[in-house]
Amino acid sequence: MTAAAAIVTGSSRVQVRRLCQRRDGDGWVIGRIETGTFILVPDVAYRVIMLLNEGRAIDEVSARLRAETGVCFAVAEFVEALDELGFIASVDDRARTDHARMRPSLPWLQPDRVRWLTHPLAPVVVAGFAVAAVVMLALHPEEFPGYHVLVWNRRAGLVLAVNAAIAWTIISVHELAHLATARAAGVPARITLSTRLQFLAAQTDVSGVWAAPRRTRMTVYLAGMSIEVCCAGTCALILGLADPQGLARHLLAVAVAETLIGLSGQFMVFMRTDVYFVLQDLTGCGNLYADGSAYIRYLGRRVTRHGRRGTAPSLDPSWEYPAPQRRAVRLYSAVLLAGTAVCLSVEFALSLPALIALTSRAVSEIGTTVIATADGGLALAILLGVQILWTSRWWHRHKHQVRSMARHHLRTRREVRGHGRHHPAVR
Repeated sequence: MTAAAAIVTGSSRVQVRRLCQRRDGDGWVIGRIETGTFILVPDVAYRVIMLLNEGRAIDEVSARLRAETGVCFAVAEFVEALDELGFIASVDDRARTDHARMRPSLPWLQPDRVRWLTHPLAPVVVAGFAVAAVVMLALHPEEFPGYHVLVWNRRAGLVLAVNAAIAWTIISVHELAHLATARAAGVPARITLSTRLQFLAAQTDVSGVWAAPRRTRMTVYLAGMSIEVCCAGTCALILGLADPQGLARHLLAVAVAETLIGLSGQFMVFMRTDVYFVLQDLTGCGNLYADGSAYIRYLGRRVTRHGRRGTAPSLDPSWEYPAPQRRAVRLYSAVLLAGTAVCLSVEFALSLPALIALTSRAVSEIGTTVIATADGGLALAILLGVQILWTSRWWHRHKHQVRSMARHHLRTRREVRGHGRHHPAVR
């Protein structure tokens, strides 16, 4: 019998992997930093794990819990659920294969090298940069960046290339701040490229920080925004104090504008931004986005089934949560629905027409002069390159859902055709 085929029985002795845990309200957050998989369990489930790690058989654990509480618990089923999460190391001395291991980005970055990022004075430094930037812009309001700052040259290709380079430099620094602060907390974070609605987004998986104290979690969540505040403050101080001219002034102004755009984007919590994770943590919800989405689907089913006879009413997925979390889920579902609708509306009403216009302009420049051809080709490469990259990342993220929906559609069509063959009257 292979390790994967080992069967959990009442006489089985189970060894749980090394799990991190912390108290969370009336339950426990437990999970593995190595994989970023965490769950919230009640006290009795935490007690089961402790008893299993003492070497007790499943039946012995069940008997012990029954003696302590007077209630019977399905320990075997709970162990099987833990096994599916990768939390079980062995069953009856048969080792479970550990398939899910996160490959961290920058594995050479050791926690002791970045521990200073979690120093209690770090927020004071960030606040200092923020205050300095606000004071400088108040004294020199002409330095406050407007839309014209981003269009600093008549060559669209050059402007797009430089602005994109500055924006992605800021994004890279933002994600590195997340990774470094997570690494300081001992979490093997990983940076990847993904999509958020119509946006191409970099993201850092810091799931393992769930086991850390709240101050550490907040430090990791807000690290990216903090470094952007420092960048914006530094650029604003240079603009106000050094008063650079020419290209240097344009680049610094673009950096301030791009940073402010990035910071404002973090408040679009319907896309699981940094502020979203802060809100999720403060509300005590395990997965605010998933719960909010489930509540929207529940409301949709209620609307579509309203008035239909013989249709069983749907169950409110938020009802099982305590009142504060239930309110948070319902409020977030409204923000999720409205934010997504507005964001997609802006995309189709403004961003898409602007993309088409820029692409047409770039194409029209090709073949006129050498400089215009180079500029148009550069603009075209950037515009189309971003769209191709977005499509690639979107497909990588959603391909399984698309294929599942396609199979379901084909299966439904076959069933309908089969039904029609058995009933000739159906057209």
